[in-house]
Amino acid sequence: MAADCITVGVFALDQVILPKPSAAKGWTARLAEAAPSLVMGATTCPFQLVLSAEGWALGETVTLSGVRLHAGRRVQVDAVEGRPGLFLVRVDGKATGLASATPWEAGAHQRDGAKEPEALAGYALGTRIDTPDGPRAVESLAPGDVVTTLANGSRPLRWVGRRRVEPVEMLAHPGLCPVEFAPGAAANDRALLVSQRQRMLIDDWRAAVYFGEDRVLVAAQALVDDQTARVVLPVDGFDYVILLCDRHEVLLAEGALSESFHPGDAGLAGLSAQARAEIAALIPEAELTRRRAAFPIVRNSEARALRLQP
Repeated sequence: MAADCITVGVFALDQVILPKPSAAKGWTARLAEAAPSLVMGATTCPFQLVLSAEGWALGETVTLSGVRLHAGRRVQVDAVEGRPGLFLVRVDGKATGLASATPWEAGAHQRDGAKEPEALAGYALGTRIDTPDGPRAVESLAPGDVVTTLANGSRPLRWVGRRRVEPVEMLAHPGLCPVEFAPGAAANDRALLVSQRQRMLIDDWRAAVYFGEDRVLVAAQALVDDQTARVVLPVDGFDYVILLCDRHEVLLAEGALSESFHPGDAGLAGLSAQARAEIAALIPEAELTRRRAAFPIVRNSEARALRLQP
């Protein structure tokens, strides 16, 4: 479900403990400098956020540490540098509280993060990937399972990754919100949700007219037209599944042609350190970064002319 109203749990800043006095100015610098903890019994205050033309705002009046914050006040969520999973919440530009993508006791402020979170490429849970035995839900696939490719027949998967993204992360990193293609928009049989960096294969007249190629790969975010392809924010968060083959392939996802994971420098930057280590144990990183794309890749700035038609 796409959201224009979500709820985020916020810890008041007076519930946050920093391990030592700091000369750093501002909460952003202080949180980046030292790992914070919470006072015993700390609880979150639910911030109901609504989307307006100016961005996110409080949908209801709340009281945080005795301060009344009225509905309609602008809310901004910023990632804390070096603290993956931890976010500074500002109300009308003023630091107000902290939000976490995972339960605090799980060490959200020490979570294994990606170098460039918004570079993540993957498919939504439930996406049906074509295999020689018929379509299978992407989350049911495992390394060694065989999938159908456009140019190389049936090929095994080398690695399968999964990444949970919470709504608060999408507020701080809008590039993590998925793109939803309406049925038929990309020759897909059903609605198709992919990450913004997931590339789709364009194999019609547009590729030839604009780029002199029979087929090109274009990031989903470049195809957003707010009609047949739109960015959505799932109200309950989102899970992406990443499929890596022995070489860069084009797969069939809900009937649409889309790439397997292409682990160049940009692709690897979207993965956590743990995921990168798992892949490196299978394939040397130097080999991955030299891997050729299955088809020419079009940069986003050049791909605006390829907006999908309703």
